[in-house]
Amino acid sequence: MNTPNRMQQHWGVVQNFLRREWPKLSDVDLEEIDGEYDRLIHKVKELYGGGDEIQLEAGIKTKLQAYLNDLEKIAS
Repeated sequence: MNTPNRMQQHWGVVQNFLRREWPKLSDVDLEEIDGEYDRLIHKVKELYGGGDEIQLEAGIKTKLQAYLNDLEKIAS
């Protein structure tokens, strides 16, 4: 299963991880993201900016994948 689908599947728990990793994300932001990977990427880019968008997205995906892998290991 790919990262976007896994994020949706675990959305209730993933929100806490996102708050820790990107503290500028507000409750309203998380409601708007609503488990949608593309919305997360857009919002983090908007709040944190940065130079290289591809590198920023890769960093977000890497962190999220690692968290989801750990989460799913615990659950199994």
